[in-house]
Amino acid sequence: MSPSSTPAARYERFRSEVFTGLVQEPGLLGGWSEPMPELQLQSLWFAGEFGMEFTTVDGERVLVRDFGVWNSGPGPDFLNCAALINGTVVQGPIELDPDVRDWERHGHGANSDYGNVILHLYIHGPAESRAYTRTLEHREVPQVQLRPEMLADGFIKRERMAEARLGRCATPLASMGEAAVQSLIEASAQYRLQRKSKRLHQCVQVQGREQAVYQVLAQALGYRSNQRPFTVLAQRLPVRRLLAEEPPAREALLFGVSGFLDNTPYDTAQAGTKEYLRQLWEYWWKQRSEFVRWQEPAQGLPWKIAGARPGNHPERRLGALAGLLQNWSKIFKPLKHADAWDRQRWCEVMASLHHEYWDKHYTLSAAPSNKPVSMIGESRVNEILANVVYPLLFQERPAVWQEYRELPALLDNQKVRRAALRLFGESPLARVFQRKLHHQQGLLQIYEDFCLEDDSACLECPFPERLAQWQ
Repeated sequence: MSPSSTPAARYERFRSEVFTGLVQEPGLLGGWSEPMPELQLQSLWFAGEFGMEFTTVDGERVLVRDFGVWNSGPGPDFLNCAALINGTVVQGPIELDPDVRDWERHGHGANSDYGNVILHLYIHGPAESRAYTRTLEHREVPQVQLRPEMLADGFIKRERMAEARLGRCATPLASMGEAAVQSLIEASAQYRLQRKSKRLHQCVQVQGREQAVYQVLAQALGYRSNQRPFTVLAQRLPVRRLLAEEPPAREALLFGVSGFLDNTPYDTAQAGTKEYLRQLWEYWWKQRSEFVRWQEPAQGLPWKIAGARPGNHPERRLGALAGLLQNWSKIFKPLKHADAWDRQRWCEVMASLHHEYWDKHYTLSAAPSNKPVSMIGESRVNEILANVVYPLLFQERPAVWQEYRELPALLDNQKVRRAALRLFGESPLARVFQRKLHHQQGLLQIYEDFCLEDDSACLECPFPERLAQWQ
């Protein structure tokens, strides 16, 4: 099957035609919808979400060949970078600021640490004038303005939700027949998988396959509330750096850089926890000074703990990440290339992860549980398959789509329920199309593409009238 004749390609054409001539294609082309924290901007850049090829404000062509390392000490944000600027290879640091004028506001121009910066990235700048970036030696630094349309397709999602009620699309969907609805949802699910695959492989191109896999696995352990902090932690502590350490030192880095170790009182801890904390501090106090920059409040990770279930607490998820790293060779080997993939064996490895302390603890301050608790449960493994493994393999081995279609839906969420309500109401189809994980993914894609992009409260949405085209 050619790429242009796949269900995903058919859905993409349909999606485009629905809005043709009616409204601007959904996106952020007009500018940033809201201010984005500097930490998130840095993380997006480092993951390659903005791409690798750019044009400076002076029209110079830039190809970033090496994104370097995220600086943990004083000085520019990223060190040991390499770029091709107008055909010339340059090496040195890269600085990213939310506003181009921050270069002078923060005194970078008078700081010799910034003398070798090869690229100054920024989001906002003055509308009526030009702000230049110059070093202490009065060398002009090339500037690149990062714009929202550069971001990997589909990265930024609107966080609002459509009203929880039956939509106008329910009537034409009910008349289409189950087979036609099935084809629509499968096509939208494959389109969603394809977009995830594109984004993940962009990260692979920038960071390398092993680091990219480690990064998205860490992100998946963050669940919805803490995906960004886990991503940043994986970027700040690359997998090769951690694997070079013994397990106790590795965990000390994870809990130290995350900020949890410094915020956990030792004197009031229970006996088993005291021993674990003592072991972590034995290594952390030696390494702490290396990460002084990341201990500043502005650079701290924005953990969301309020309302989290005990099993989803980020401290326990960090324990799961430590367990994952202890078994890294078994976890990464089947993902090195598509032909090595063995779903059953990989799932068995993930389900068997354990940790002497975290098998019975939810947090560093909680009492131990009476019996061991799975580090990564079946439902989370299922979500990781859908959001990490199959997006990684899909480009290289499209046949894994059939495996993906068979994944059961072990979890639901508010958006899935709202999507089913708006599309089907109380119809039996609402239950039929929530049984498989790809059903849920397809519903979410349709909901985001149409329900969240229509501001007329369903009255003027073109989707219901265009559904006849699908058949």
